[in-house]
Amino acid sequence: MDELEKLVEALGIEPERERRAALLAAFQPVAEEIAKLRALDLTDVHPAVVFSPMPTSHRG
Repeated sequence: MDELEKLVEALGIEPERERRAALLAAFQPVAEEIAKLRALDLTDVHPAVVFSPMPTSHRG
């Protein structure tokens, strides 16, 4: 599980073997959804909302 390895490395933790297996089982559905999102082709899709720190009254 590459995603779990990245998460463990980013958090700087080293769970025990039993805990790692439980984490892997719990993380599996999340990893599958992440894979679906990464497979989407969004090159021609723009965000629905564009953040601007300026109030709408000050935009020109």
